[in-house]
Amino acid sequence: MAAMIEDVCHVRRAIGQIQDLSSQGDLLEAIEIMVETEKKLELAEKGHRIKAFGVLAIVTKDLRQDIVEALNRRWHHSIRIDAQTCTVSLPQNLQPISAIASAMETLGLLLEHIVDLTRQLELAILLPRLQLQNGAHERTLVVDGNTLKLSESASTSNMPRLIDDLSTFIAFLKANLPPSIVDPLSKVLMPILVERLISLRLAAAIPENLNALRGFDSTRNEIQRFSEAIGSYGWPAQGQLNAWIDRIPQLWVQQRQISSLDNVRLLLGRGYGEIKTVERVETQVISQQDRLFTANAQSNNWDAGWSDQDGSSSPERVHSLQNTAGDQNEEDVSAWGLHDEADEETNSENQASFAGSDDAHDAWGWGDDQNIAESSLGPQDDGRKPSRQGTNGHDGHNGQQEVTLREFYNITTLPVGILELINNVVSDVDEISKRNLSCFPPDSAVPGLCAVPNLLLVMYRASASNFYSINNNGNMFLYNDCLWLVDQLQEIVQCRSPKQSRLRLHDDIVALRAFGKRSYGREMESQRTIIKDLLDGAQGFVNCTEPPFSQECDLAVRTMVDRLRDTHRQWKGVLSYSALLQSLGSLLSTVIDKIIIDVEDMSDISEPESQRLTAYCRQIIAVEDLFLPQQPADSTSSPEDAVPLTAVYVPGWFRFQYLSEILDSSLVDIKYLWTDGGLKLEYDLEEVVDLIEALFADSEHRRRAIGDIRRSSGR
Repeated sequence: MAAMIEDVCHVRRAIGQIQDLSSQGDLLEAIEIMVETEKKLELAEKGHRIKAFGVLAIVTKDLRQDIVEALNRRWHHSIRIDAQTCTVSLPQNLQPISAIASAMETLGLLLEHIVDLTRQLELAILLPRLQLQNGAHERTLVVDGNTLKLSESASTSNMPRLIDDLSTFIAFLKANLPPSIVDPLSKVLMPILVERLISLRLAAAIPENLNALRGFDSTRNEIQRFSEAIGSYGWPAQGQLNAWIDRIPQLWVQQRQISSLDNVRLLLGRGYGEIKTVERVETQVISQQDRLFTANAQSNNWDAGWSDQDGSSSPERVHSLQNTAGDQNEEDVSAWGLHDEADEETNSENQASFAGSDDAHDAWGWGDDQNIAESSLGPQDDGRKPSRQGTNGHDGHNGQQEVTLREFYNITTLPVGILELINNVVSDVDEISKRNLSCFPPDSAVPGLCAVPNLLLVMYRASASNFYSINNNGNMFLYNDCLWLVDQLQEIVQCRSPKQSRLRLHDDIVALRAFGKRSYGREMESQRTIIKDLLDGAQGFVNCTEPPFSQECDLAVRTMVDRLRDTHRQWKGVLSYSALLQSLGSLLSTVIDKIIIDVEDMSDISEPESQRLTAYCRQIIAVEDLFLPQQPADSTSSPEDAVPLTAVYVPGWFRFQYLSEILDSSLVDIKYLWTDGGLKLEYDLEEVVDLIEALFADSEHRRRAIGDIRRSSGR
């Protein structure tokens, strides 16, 4: 009990001393006594559980709060920071603030105040100094004794001045604060200062233009100087700043990547712009024995050998001109490297839509239209013999001639803008490899920069469909744009040595070409679906002479023909002439294939139905005026004399014309077409027999005609 009373008395005396010292302003000694008293109270409370020690502990806690408040007042009186006026005032005498810092450290409060001081310095000095005013102006630091403030007037942004001001800021703190505050302050303040410096000024200081990088060397030197100044003070964050300096090439590449991708987004957002007509030129060296060379040697007219006096285009007559059509097709269609890329793989998800058609391979010779040449234009002699004498008088085996093939088509401004961005990157790669930039070693920047064209093309492919879809001809424009861009990219690759070039564009060229073909395929599939839906309205032409089915059949054929002509008008302003004819020919092939199947499925065709079906066929045959050959500017031949190229671009065109002839012919005429005409080239024997049985009633004449046809076929 006596010991307990003695402990109580000792604590009461200590509390009295603390109160006296606090009132006298000797806070440091009062804090030391208070800390000792708090320890004794803690031990006494564990040994003697009486209310007296609890009351004394409450009194001691109140004294501690009073001392903390007094320390805070002295701290804020010594370090005055005004964020409104951007002013920092520090004490002239370091001893009082040093004592306050020691007292706070004893109480465990110094770090909390250091963090608060850092936040105030950031808001009052760092942020206003680092942030640009009115876009390109900045305020400067002014030191007046123990006061630091920002000037009211703004001057043009200047990196050396900024580094000088930051060095002044650090020197000001180091000179006007005691080490007990500066050391912990530097550990908290410097990482924040460097981070703000990088994010607000240094990142934007890296020039995007390669020509301005030489001027950036001075900026880099200033940053290096600031880093060395930090190291001389023994303050942290020097490594953080040096790491950023080492990453300048990578940061520049990242900035180029971001700006380039943003330019693609803006380019696509602006839309098509002006439609531009471009020319595709290909030069080939051919021998005199080449059929194209022979055709040119015999006639300068594009459609020479096609026209006759009456201008008719019956199946018999067209068959007699197959070789000539083959020559023209070879010149107009196959001249663009039809077989060069036939084996290129496209995505498996699109193979189903391309099966059975040449949509993804039509136009510009990117695919293989060998099926057209073989199935519809069999090789036959037209009576012309290739000349053995070359134009220069040399032997035909050795004669060669250089032929230039040209076609015009339309593109949007989007691929032009994409190509310009890629060319800028390519030129920068060359410049970096040639120049001697101290902050830009080629090995550190070129690999990342060479990846920028790949990113641009990936973003173009990912975003293009959405932007092109707003136009009715969007898919066809996208197809043209992709193939034009492919040609330009191939020129870039061919002009650079594979060993020296770090550009890896081959995969992107293949992907871009496939992307354009898929767009073309989607458009063709869409148009085919529309045409098939229109023809489905005829319901297979059953009862085509009986109302209301006759009206439905008339409407189906009429709207389908109008659709073909409307499509021709739309695509005429987009595709090249050969691509236009190939695309339209593919749609027309879909039409005639369906009609042939529908007619062959009819087991009984009356005479009125035959006449109506013949009228439908003639309506469709009339669209061959869309397939007239393109006349050269210097041509003297009349457009009326030109023979349509329908048979070249529509594989089943002869077959369809023969169907029209069969529907409107007698048994004698059909037998003549089989024995002396070209009907057997387009139809099998059983197909002709089935058509005869559907068109003519069973009779001795029908049986005799069928027998004659079978015997002529050796059956």
